[in-house]
Amino acid sequence: MGFNELALTITLGLASYSDWRERKIYNRLLLPAFILALCLNTWEKGFSGLVASLTGAGVGLALLIIPFFLGGMGAGDVKFLGVVGAFGGANFVFYAFLYGAVIGGVFSAVLLARRKAFIPTLVKFFLTMPFWGKPKHFHESISSAGEEKFPYGIALVLGTLVAMLLA
Repeated sequence: MGFNELALTITLGLASYSDWRERKIYNRLLLPAFILALCLNTWEKGFSGLVASLTGAGVGLALLIIPFFLGGMGAGDVKFLGVVGAFGGANFVFYAFLYGAVIGGVFSAVLLARRKAFIPTLVKFFLTMPFWGKPKHFHESISSAGEEKFPYGIALVLGTLVAMLLA
């Protein structure tokens, strides 16, 4: 395991801890991790490493920006995936995102089933889909969905670990 993987693993551990305990992934973790990812990739691969790191960060941010603007997740999750991209590059963060989305979907389904809210949430989802048009009480539906949320950063951490293991 190289410095890059070790630093990413530590970042994953700290992010999952804070997201689990406080439902937040703090900038005081993400900013130093981002800078460290840029430095490590530049040190290891020169200018091309810096470009790959910045590209990965951009892809990571882009993957979650729409769900963030729709109110589906917090800014910490978006920035966290950007940091994952800074460590691993565009390809890596894309796979981490996909694995995290699958894991997050499974977690959500299990939590909703345990709360006996799976069917009502599914109905709410289909009623608020953008191509159906926004119902009058769209914002109320979104804010009441908070009961079904969980720390999505945990799913992103697990997806990143899967991507690390399969890389």
